[in-house]
Amino acid sequence: MKSLAVVALVLVVFGIIGAGSMKGEKEEIQVTGKIYVMGNEPFTQVGIQLDDGKVYALTGEYDKQLRRLQGKRLSVVGKLGEKTPRGAEAIEVKSFQVLETK
Repeated sequence: MKSLAVVALVLVVFGIIGAGSMKGEKEEIQVTGKIYVMGNEPFTQVGIQLDDGKVYALTGEYDKQLRRLQGKRLSVVGKLGEKTPRGAEAIEVKSFQVLETK
């Protein structure tokens, strides 16, 4: 009976430790769509609209470069981020590639 209690205690401790280390690592995704600036000045944000109409806000260090690519078709790789204050899902951009230069 004592050994069963010890085993149960060990399993509970490992369960707690394991749950603490399972932080919700954000999933990396790749999307393709058209870049545009959304919102109203002075609260604009770069976004990408996919072919199916879904919109993501783009965040991260590439903000200035992405703003200059408004109207272009891009492939973007990044991690899903928190929703913006306006409720749009966000992607923290890790890299991007211009698919259309027109």
